[in-house]
Amino acid sequence: MEPIEIKADLIPYADEFAESIHSWIDSEETFRFVTRGVGYPPSAEVVKTWQREGISSYILFSNQKPIAYGELWTRPNELAIEIAHVVVNPVHRGEGYGVKLINLLYDRVVARGNVIKVTAVVHHDNDSALSCFIKAGFELAGTTKFTKSLKMIKLIK
Repeated sequence: MEPIEIKADLIPYADEFAESIHSWIDSEETFRFVTRGVGYPPSAEVVKTWQREGISSYILFSNQKPIAYGELWTRPNELAIEIAHVVVNPVHRGEGYGVKLINLLYDRVVARGNVIKVTAVVHHDNDSALSCFIKAGFELAGTTKFTKSLKMIKLIK
């Protein structure tokens, strides 16, 4: 069975969408999966605090509505870019938007050049995120040292 083609565009993050993205962190579990944070609910400013140097943030739009959010973190010592803070609007979870977001973020990395791999850290019991990354062509590269997480990798071809 072929996956359904999702029509969506990736645009750079703007603060006007912070409130919407914050609302997608709809449970303590989602908060832990997306941020490895404790102390749910997160502050209203949490998404704005993610915006800093070395991080490129994007919003996936479909049908002129924000659907998902993700970031690219520069890892120059590893010649890598890490995909982080991936979150999908709960109304659209399970519809393929997470995979679409990850694929479009990967394409952005490939267009940049100067890196050899794209990585991601997925919470060890986040089956949905693990499935998204595997569907997007990532492979399990091991576990992380400091958290119960899995390291995913996709080499640049």
